[in-house]
Parts: sequence; C-alpha cells; structure tokens
Amino acid sequence: MNTTSADSPPEESEATEIDDIPRTDLSQERAVDWQRYELIDEHSIRVFFSAGSKSCYGTRAVVEETESTVEIAVIEGRFPGAPDVCTLIARQASILVETSQPVGDREVIPLANPVLNQ
Repeated sequence: MNTTSADSPPEESEATEIDDIPRTDLSQERAVDWQRYELIDEHSIRVFFSAGSKSCYGTRAVVEETESTVEIAVIEGRFPGAPDVCTLIARQASILVETSQPVGDREVIPLANPVLNQ
C-alpha cells in the first residue's frame, strides 16, 4: 500500500515535475549557469537552472569526474522541429545526472568549456 501523500518529497532518484529529460539531438547549444544542486543518492545529483521555453529548447548535462571533483555542465539547445520564433520566457528547471563513482566528499562544481553542438 502506498502511503505517500502529495506533500511528500519525491523518492530518491525519482524525476520531479521540473526535471528535464536529457536530449541528444540539440543544435545551437550553449552552456547555462546552474544555481545549485541537490545530492539525491551516492550516484545521483539534481542540478537546478533557468532554461528557455520547453516548446523550443531542450537540455542535456555533461559530467566529468576526477578524484576530487564532479564537474557538471548544463547544456541548452534547440531541438529538431522547434518553432522558428520562440518566446523569451525563462522557466526554472532541473536535470538529474548520474555519476560513475560515488560522489562522496568530492566537490561538485561547474564544468568549464564543455563541447557544444552547433
């Protein structure tokens, strides 16, 4: 029996209503600044950022790991078939990223200079 109420937080690693589904078919990409992150479990991090309209823009994340850091870039770009004219309304969004090794006490920081699709 499920006793979770509408006021309960989502279960670990469960996508929230605002989690974007990562896309691999984006063009005209740009890295967006993320404001904060939330450690969901030892391999899952939710990153929060401002994004463009879902009718025109999609997102993906790039993760690079070292022994001391987890570097994350959030990439936004236009998806195939997006309208030619898009509204300039920002929305608050998040994306769930997975690490290959447990986050542990590593520092989570923005990834500088991710590879972008033009």
